[in-house]
Amino acid sequence: MINSTLKNANILIVDDQQQNIDVLTGLLDMTGYINYITTTDPRKVADLFVSFKPHLILLDLMMPHLNGFQVMEQLKALIPTNTFLPILVLTADAKTETKQQALANGATDFLIKPFDLIEVELRIRNLLKALYLHQQLEDQNLILEEKVKERTAVLEQTNIELIAAKDKAEENDRLKSAFLANISHEIRTPMNGILGFCELLQEPNLTGAKQQMYIGIIEKSGVRMLNTIHNIMNISKIEAGIVEKIVSETNVNDLMEELYDFFQPEVEKKKLQLFLKNNLTVEERILETDREKLHTILTNLIKNSIKFTQAGTIEFGCTKKDDNVEFFVKDTGVGIPQEHEEFIFERFRQGSDSLTRNYEGSGLGLPIAKAYVEILDGAIWLESEVGKGTVFYFTIPHHKEEKEKRHLENPTEVTENTYQIKKLKILIVEDDEISDLLLSTLLDEINPEILHAKTGIEAIAACRTNPDIDLILMDIKMSEMNGYEATRQIRQFNEEVIIIAQSAYAFSTEGDKAIKEGQCNAYISKPIIKDELMKLIHSFFHK
Repeated sequence: MINSTLKNANILIVDDQQQNIDVLTGLLDMTGYINYITTTDPRKVADLFVSFKPHLILLDLMMPHLNGFQVMEQLKALIPTNTFLPILVLTADAKTETKQQALANGATDFLIKPFDLIEVELRIRNLLKALYLHQQLEDQNLILEEKVKERTAVLEQTNIELIAAKDKAEENDRLKSAFLANISHEIRTPMNGILGFCELLQEPNLTGAKQQMYIGIIEKSGVRMLNTIHNIMNISKIEAGIVEKIVSETNVNDLMEELYDFFQPEVEKKKLQLFLKNNLTVEERILETDREKLHTILTNLIKNSIKFTQAGTIEFGCTKKDDNVEFFVKDTGVGIPQEHEEFIFERFRQGSDSLTRNYEGSGLGLPIAKAYVEILDGAIWLESEVGKGTVFYFTIPHHKEEKEKRHLENPTEVTENTYQIKKLKILIVEDDEISDLLLSTLLDEINPEILHAKTGIEAIAACRTNPDIDLILMDIKMSEMNGYEATRQIRQFNEEVIIIAQSAYAFSTEGDKAIKEGQCNAYISKPIIKDELMKLIHSFFHK
């Protein structure tokens, strides 16, 4: 590569007359060119070209052994394609045909001997300057070509990503459409059972057996719809990133036995066998974790196993492994195809998204379980074989904390016979007539004196007029004044009355807000179950 001064150029002089060579080298020395070599033997030009790599060749035409035309023919085979190598022909042959032949064979310029040294120096400089500019142009072309390659690679990658994003968006649209259709099915199906059998209950001359059967169907449909809504709420909180981890001391052994007792009737109904395998010792049973989320994870996995198992067994349990507790739920169900294992935990995905799927459910149980496991700093995975069954595993960290040993007493068992508590004066604050009627009916058997208020303002007035009220069931969402503000104002003149917040907001954080910010004593979410409500009231008034 020559620089802008041109003086570092490699110059090759080929002439069979030494005196001509001496004149030219003297000119080069005088003008500052120092990188040159000479030869009087044209047969050496090819080797010198390879070893010296000249930027310019000063070439005589009339020479023994090989003339200048033949030398240029040899050089054509050595000069790379699209490479510019200037050749200045210096000859005593002044014929026009000779000049034309030289230029046709590859010469860049042509001078006739005897030549003027100033003109030779100017020709040399111009040819080297042309070479320098050519090299600069080649460098710019290389840079441009590299940039074009880089840009092309970026565009190709962008195009690949856009195609992938388009495919992903189309897949998400398809999955969401299938999901929404499924959710619509999961809501409308139980609603059909509820509304349809409510209508059948109105038929005259209905036998008691049929009444009980219809009521059972309505109750089952309601539970199914409530589970669907609960899953939708959970996945919505996960998507919004508003799920909180509420860590507490959790007795895993008690939790596992509770789940066993809860699912045993459902498993027996399908003529399956349920096994609990708990390997935690007394010292290992206490886990510092979010009990509600751990309960939800296991519940969703066990429900999933029951749903997809038609014969055989379901087994669940846990064991201590290093610093973790490893849980498992194993079934002998249909199994999961290997190609489905990659997306089985994805939201809006199920083993089947078609209209011909054979199993009810929103398809959100496994995504919720996976999200909760990750929130609890654990990991979840599965092993499955089609036709033989599936095992789901997940881990939860077992935090080792030295705590004072405490005797864990079983809570007081509450049955229908223990609901007989003292007569209470109750205020129901509820703006929905049906909800008010339901609460009144649930409480009428044990509480003959029930007051009613439809707004927070009416509730405050009722409390001022009746300072002997024992219990307030306070709805949270009401017009004019919400339940939190009404409770805060009541607390200004009555700190003793028991206030239980009740709301259709089923987020776990709502209960904390009701107690901490709303100054309520407890919280219960709708739909209100009689047994849960009675247990809650009993916890405050059984003494």
